[in-house]
Amino acid sequence: MSGLGSGLAFSKLEALGNDFVLLDFRAGGQDPSPEQVRMLADRHTGVGFDQLLILYPPSAAGADCRVRIYNADASPARQCGNGMRAIALWLHQARPGQARFVLETDSGPVSAELESEQAITVSMGEPDFDPAAAGLRSEKNSGAALEEFVPDLPGRLGLGMVSMGNPHLVMQLESPASPALVRRLGDELGRLACFAEGVNVSFAHVAAPDRVMLRVHERGVGPTRACGSAACATAAWLVQQGAVDSPARIEQPGGTLVINWRGPGHPLLMTGSARRVFDGRLR
Repeated sequence: MSGLGSGLAFSKLEALGNDFVLLDFRAGGQDPSPEQVRMLADRHTGVGFDQLLILYPPSAAGADCRVRIYNADASPARQCGNGMRAIALWLHQARPGQARFVLETDSGPVSAELESEQAITVSMGEPDFDPAAAGLRSEKNSGAALEEFVPDLPGRLGLGMVSMGNPHLVMQLESPASPALVRRLGDELGRLACFAEGVNVSFAHVAAPDRVMLRVHERGVGPTRACGSAACATAAWLVQQGAVDSPARIEQPGGTLVINWRGPGHPLLMTGSARRVFDGRLR
């Protein structure tokens, strides 16, 4: 992989089909250029990933590492819920006696606790329901103002924005969204200038008081098998609306996350699996 250094070690991980390449730069390493990130992300000529996770030495006392996140198109991401579980698993395998970790991200520190590969819980902080915090450019930051920007959709029951350290637009639908709808509308909304840094779009159908069927269009990636922060944002918004109970099971094509949020003043907890797929070295 030209430019990233011959022999550079990497790990491939996945969490609910959301896949990652992890680079450990805690002992030193040169940040990749956008072109190098895209080359590594290419699933035909590179390793392939939804997000690149790079670990650096921590800057705060008590933290285990600082994390920088890049999407497959080389755009930076401030947070990645599934990625946090994958990092916790990787760190635990390097130090089996440790099961709790503090990870510094651009959206703030998160804590992770590992019971097993199938049960990794991340404290994602408190959701922010202010559309401005989620990146909406508008003089009126209200639900009505948001609906002025987003095209109407038959069967849409509700619409909101949530920041989990990154921006999310959540739609509640009468029925599960089709893959074609996710791609078409996700692409369209992702290009709207009213979203300052792009937006992750969640299409949610409440199948039961504690069960949500979710499809996500991730900014910088497109439709994904799973998105952890989107599952958190969706569950928080639906709990706030009284549409689901907590804890809630959020089912995505790649698998299920359990989201537990007790309401304002409390951090949101996300529990799910992660897996280390293989390790390798770049040529």
